This record gives sequence, structure tokens and C-alpha cells, in this order.
Amino acid sequence: MKELVVDKKFNNKKLDIFLYDSFPSLTRNILYKALRKKDILVNNKRISSNINVFENDIVKIYICDEFLEFKLDIVFEDDNILIINKPSNTQTVRPKLFNLFCSKTVYCKC
Repeated sequence: MKELVVDKKFNNKKLDIFLYDSFPSLTRNILYKALRKKDILVNNKRISSNINVFENDIVKIYICDEFLEFKLDIVFEDDNILIINKPSNTQTVRPKLFNLFCSKTVYCKC
């Protein structure tokens, strides 16, 4: 269980935006499953929809920590390249912005 307090930056924003910013590794599937199961509390009230949160609201999220915290195993990094040892159960998505700057992506099973 994680407990978070909404700061001024997220005042009157949707809950999913706040949670995605707080937990970058949180997937949409896991978030909406937690909402359906009412595993998220806002001000000690179970919620089942993506509501607006306000400054100083207390959000409690009952999701396994492995889904909330993602640590990268960086093998090599310099100014031009980053090599990561990615766990096999982690999805890889190539964003559109990435396509603008890179001509090709190399996947290697080492």
C-alpha cells in the first residue's frame, strides 16, 4: 500500500494523471483493474472511477509494489546510447517521438 498527498500541481486533475506521474511504471491496465476492484481510496473512500483530485487529498493505492516501482538495470550508458537489461515480463513500446529522432531500433537477445 502506498499513501500519497496530492500537491498543488495536480489540483482539479484526473486521478490517473496524478498516479501516472507518481508511478511512471504503472500501466493503464493495472490502474483500471485497481479501480474496478476498488483498490484505490481517496480521502478514505473507495472509488471505482477516474475522479478529479484536489490539493491535499490523500490517495491510498493498494497495488503490489512490483507494479508501482520499476528499477532499470543499466548495462551501458553514454551521450548517444543506453543499453538496458529488460526483464522478460516488461512491455516495450516505441513512442512516436522516438521515431522522429532514431532511424532504427536494435533489439538484441544476449
